[in-house]
Amino acid sequence: MHGHLAALLRGGHHPQAVHGGAIKFGCIASIFLCNGLLRFYLLHPAPSDARRLFDEMPRRNLLSWSLLISASARRGALAQAFACFTDMLLGAGRGTWGRPDSFALGALAAGCARNRDVAAGAQVHACAAKLGVDQDESVTAALVDMYAKCGWMDLSWRAFTLAPLRSVVSWTSMIACLVNKGLSVDYDAAILLFKKMLALKIWPTNVTFSCILKVFDAPDFLPVGMQVHGCLLKMGTEVDTALGSALITMYGRCGGVDEIARLACRIRHDSLSRTALLGAYARNGYNVEAVGVFREMITDNLAIDQSAMTSLLQVCSSFGQLRIAREVHCYALKTFFMLDTLLLNAAITAYSRCGDITSSETVFNLMDKKDIISWTALLACYAQNGLAQEALIFFREMLRRGLVSPVFCITSVLRACSTTSNLAAGLPIHSRVVKLGIDYDNSVANALVTLYANCGSVQVALKIFNSMRNRGIIAWNALLTSFSQHGNEVAAIQLFDMMQEEEVCPDDYTFVGLLSSCSRMGLVKQGCVYFKEMKSKYNLEPKMVHYTCMVDLLARAGRFCDAMDFIGAMPCEPDRIVWEALLASCRVHGNVELGRIAAKKILEIRPEDPSPYIVLSSIHASVDMWDDKFWDRHVFDTQRARKDMGSSWIDAQELPENIFSALQVGVT
Repeated sequence: MHGHLAALLRGGHHPQAVHGGAIKFGCIASIFLCNGLLRFYLLHPAPSDARRLFDEMPRRNLLSWSLLISASARRGALAQAFACFTDMLLGAGRGTWGRPDSFALGALAAGCARNRDVAAGAQVHACAAKLGVDQDESVTAALVDMYAKCGWMDLSWRAFTLAPLRSVVSWTSMIACLVNKGLSVDYDAAILLFKKMLALKIWPTNVTFSCILKVFDAPDFLPVGMQVHGCLLKMGTEVDTALGSALITMYGRCGGVDEIARLACRIRHDSLSRTALLGAYARNGYNVEAVGVFREMITDNLAIDQSAMTSLLQVCSSFGQLRIAREVHCYALKTFFMLDTLLLNAAITAYSRCGDITSSETVFNLMDKKDIISWTALLACYAQNGLAQEALIFFREMLRRGLVSPVFCITSVLRACSTTSNLAAGLPIHSRVVKLGIDYDNSVANALVTLYANCGSVQVALKIFNSMRNRGIIAWNALLTSFSQHGNEVAAIQLFDMMQEEEVCPDDYTFVGLLSSCSRMGLVKQGCVYFKEMKSKYNLEPKMVHYTCMVDLLARAGRFCDAMDFIGAMPCEPDRIVWEALLASCRVHGNVELGRIAAKKILEIRPEDPSPYIVLSSIHASVDMWDDKFWDRHVFDTQRARKDMGSSWIDAQELPENIFSALQVGVT
């Protein structure tokens, strides 16, 4: 009868019905049937029913105990698992059943790994050595994984190297241990271990490939990542959803957008792969495609986790659409009971990029758990939105709380000092940079060059620029713009020639400084050549600021006909700044008629602007047209236009009290 009941159990009948039949027909004494029932209870899972059956069993064997220990450890009930293990050892000592085998000890080690209990794991290791099963492949793999997850790299490596036989699980656990540590040295070791594994003809599994793919997280690693992809295809490894998601994530980090698109068409998608695809597109700036993936997830009723919402907020940051950012934030609040720190940090950044400083502050203040990224995100919010004073106050608060200053935090506060040309506040921060040993970091060096350049300390900016190992376009632009703004236009043009010699590709900001220098020096022909090269040589589409520079270049040289022809040929409607540049040159050259046209255009765009009346009045006075000057003044007073009072840059004494002392404390 017990064989018939076991057949019913294998056929998919409900285990409780089979259990009742076993009691009714007196088959509960069958160890084979009870172990089958026990396995079914633990797989579904029904731990209370499993424990009740175990207690009812008149006879138990080694498998019965191992099943109960494995299930308890798997669901995190480590104390219950060890209690069962102790009873198992006592029974083995009395000869009731055999000694614990590798299955039970491997399950205990896995439970210790899940609970991050290295002390209990060491006891399991000692017991395995005493019982002579520590050389078993499954136990070795479990011990390597346990020590790794508990943070004991040395013990994990020792357990791996001392094992006489290593299964693919052991190799995978060791590779995962090195990868999850997150250091470049460990990444290199993981790659070497993967190569040795292939050399020994121990073929990786899908989990092994998923682990090693995490190593490739920068564009420089794209060729090696593609080689690993080719390796798994050559081995005939089936790309399931988990491995496909790992490949998409790898290509997203390495910038292989074309490979992402091809891979997305070949794998079966679930929530995990769609989330990886959304994150990959968002990371590489393919915002429209990322939004399309999110819409597909909603259409297909796929589960949307907080990682997907974080990637979507990153897309909102790129779009700069405040309404969309608010909708995504509200959707997250409605969907999830609690928002994790990563998602809230993304919300702060999204609101910051959209210019909603109040919402960024609200999210930050309501966060229960703030990490250094949260503080840095709000600091960057202040710096990016021109609130330099608030950024300095916030940075002082970070120093008072003893928070470490990451590179991005330093660059943000240096940017705030650059915005207001406040060198007095930037000097102690520079001192802190030197003390932290991050003055050679490329982004920090760029921020320092920009700070000193904007504050007029061109020689110091040049000194930092020359000491940089890798000079990016930001440093070149900062120095070139500084030369242009501080009367050294010749040096600005020479610097551009040096950029071309070093094959540094210029961007939009480069040509703003270059065209401004040509305008101040009266180099009309050379300025026109640079403007044409923007599109023809560097494939840069001119923006309104470049058109303004060209109008200023032509008008300063007195070539007003060419300036008007240039304005007429512009592919877009000229804005107020273009006409103001023309009006300013009309004032210099005393061109009354064209000055009136420019002033009229400015007033059509911004009627409340008093500057056209003031400049026209000056033009009329310069050519002795006093009646017209009187009329300009009369219109100015009649319309009650008001000229804004002049103001200087923020002064050191206007900063909050003790701001500099707080910065000095952070330095010392």
